[in-house]
Amino acid sequence: MASRKRQIAKLQAEAESNLDNFSWPKIIQGSHLTVKTFEDGKTELIWDWDTLVNEVREACASVTLTKLK
Repeated sequence: MASRKRQIAKLQAEAESNLDNFSWPKIIQGSHLTVKTFEDGKTELIWDWDTLVNEVREACASVTLTKLK
């Protein structure tokens, strides 16, 4: 069990050091939302409204079709 804890600690340390190597801003992009995190802690959200609306419409249509069947 102790060796497993050491492995986990080693992996966490490597992951943290890899995060430090990324340039700023750090960008995480999803299907309809992009999150930019700046070095000073500021976060900016960028929405892709067209994609979001299309996903909502598709979800509503699938529920409506299910209820009709």
